[in-house]
Amino acid sequence: MKYICAGLVIAIVAACTCGARGDCTSRTQISFLTSLHDDPTCRRLSPKGVLLAEASQFLIEAHNNRTSGNKIEVAVLDTCNSITGAVKATMKALVLADMNCLQPPQHLGFIGPDSASNVEAVQKVTSVLKVPHIVKKSSDSPYMHRLVKESDSYIVQGTLKVIEALKWKSFTLVAYPDEDGEDDIQNIARKLTNGAILKNLCVMVHDDESDDFTSHVVHIGQPEPGFLSKPANATILVVSEGNVEELLNGMNTTNTVLLLEDARDDLDGLESRVLNSKLWSNDQATYDAEELRDVRWLEDAILVYTKSLETVCKKKKCRNPLNPVEWNNVVEGATSKQNTDSTTGSRTLELFMKGSSPTVEELGKIVVNKGAAKIYWRGQEVGSDEDDDDSEEESDAIPKTLKKVLAKGKDVRSGCATSGKEIKTLTEDDEQEAAHIVVSEMDDSEWWTMVGTVSGVGVAMFAVGILAVYILYSNIRGPRSPKGKTRTLERDTSLRRVGSDRELPSTITRNTRPQRGPQRRDSNRSIRSNISDKSV
Repeated sequence: MKYICAGLVIAIVAACTCGARGDCTSRTQISFLTSLHDDPTCRRLSPKGVLLAEASQFLIEAHNNRTSGNKIEVAVLDTCNSITGAVKATMKALVLADMNCLQPPQHLGFIGPDSASNVEAVQKVTSVLKVPHIVKKSSDSPYMHRLVKESDSYIVQGTLKVIEALKWKSFTLVAYPDEDGEDDIQNIARKLTNGAILKNLCVMVHDDESDDFTSHVVHIGQPEPGFLSKPANATILVVSEGNVEELLNGMNTTNTVLLLEDARDDLDGLESRVLNSKLWSNDQATYDAEELRDVRWLEDAILVYTKSLETVCKKKKCRNPLNPVEWNNVVEGATSKQNTDSTTGSRTLELFMKGSSPTVEELGKIVVNKGAAKIYWRGQEVGSDEDDDDSEEESDAIPKTLKKVLAKGKDVRSGCATSGKEIKTLTEDDEQEAAHIVVSEMDDSEWWTMVGTVSGVGVAMFAVGILAVYILYSNIRGPRSPKGKTRTLERDTSLRRVGSDRELPSTITRNTRPQRGPQRRDSNRSIRSNISDKSV
C-alpha cells in the first residue's frame, strides 16, 4: 500500500512540476534497473552488475551510431540486490524523468529488475503510473512484459553435430559450475548429456576431484588455466559462448584443441570496456564471457524499445506526449514479436582447431536453424541447399588437418551416464524441472496408493476429532430432560449423590425443603469435579 501511495505522490508532483516548466529537453531515455552491488548495504561490487552496466552503455552507443533518427540514452540505477534498493532506484528514475519532462514515448520505460520479488514490489509503483517494464520473470501486471532469454539449444545442437562429424562414440564431459550459480553451463551440460544419450553415445561426467580423462573430452565454458594440458594425448572440444580464440593463440599443448563458439562479433570491444571501467575499485576487474547471454537479453530488451519508438514515429506521434496505455500496447506488441523471432531465428557457430601451430585454424561453420544443424566446412558456401547426408561428399570436404585427428583416441563404453540428472542444475527453472522429473518417475499404482493412504489417514483423523468433540460436549452439558417435563429434584439429588458423602433425608415432601446452603457449595464443587473427570 505504501508503494501505491508513493506512486500517486510522484504522479501528482509530475503533473504539477512538468506542466509549469518550459525548458524541457528533447531526450529519449531508458531506465535500466540492475544490481551493481549484490548486497543490501551496497558495498560488495558485483562483476556481473558491472558487465551489464557497461554493456548497456555499449549497446546504446552502438545503436546511436547505426541510426540517423532518435538518439537514446540509458540511466543505470543500482538496486543493490534488494527489494528496498529496487524501489528506491525506481523512485529515483521516475523523479529524473519528471525533472526532464520525459513522458511516453520520450521516457521509453524500464528494463529490469531481475528477481521476481523485486519485480513484484516495483510494479506496485510503476503500474499506478502505467510505465512499461521489460523483465525476465512473468508477472500479472499488464505493464510487465516478459522477454524470454535466448535459448542455448543451438549450442547443444551444434556440439552434437561436431561430435557426429568427429565420429566419437564416447567422451568425457567437463562442466565446472560458476561460484555464484547464475551461469548456464550446467544447463547446457545437462541438455548435451540427454541429447548424446538419445544418439546412443556414452557420456562420462567428470568428477571435479579426479584427473582421469578419456581421449575424447568436451569442455563446456572457458577452460581454467592449465586445464588443456591435463589430459594426455587427447582431443578436447571447448564449447563457449564467449571469445576464447585469443586464449588459445600462443598456447603450448600436446593435445589437439577444437573450439566451438558463437560467430557473432557485434560485442567486440566490450571486454576491454568492462576491464577498464571506472566502477572497479583496486584490482577487482574481471570479465566473464559466459555471461554474454545476459548481455544478449539486454540487447533484445533495448531492441524492443527502439522498434516500439520507430513504430510510433512512423505515425508521427513520437514528438508529442503519448497516452501511457497506448504506448504500453506498442511495447507489448514489440515484445511479443521479439520473443517469436528469438525462438525461430537461425544461429551460426564457428569451429576452430589448435594443433602444433601457434595460431588457431578455422575449420568451418555450423548453422543451426529450427533445431537442425548443418556443417559447412572451409571452402563450402554457407547457406547452400545441398543435402549433407552423403557421407562420402562430407568426408571429402573435411579439412586434412582434422582428418588426422579422427583416427586418434579410443572409445570407452563403461561408466556412462544414464541421464542428465547426474549433473546438478543451479537455476530456478532447472530446479522446478528436476522436481517435475522426480514426481513423474512414480508409476500409477504407487501414486494412487500414496493418495489413498493419505486420504484414509485424513478421514480417520477427522472422524476421531468429531467424536471427541461430541463426547466433550455431552459431558459438559449433562443429560437432557424429556420434552414436556421440567427438571425435578431427582436430578439435583443424583448429582449430589455423586460428589457428596452426606446422606439425604429418607423422605422429602412438597412442603419440606432440605437445607441446601452448605450442600449447594459442596454440590457445585462436586459437579465441577465430576464434569472435569468425565471430560478428561
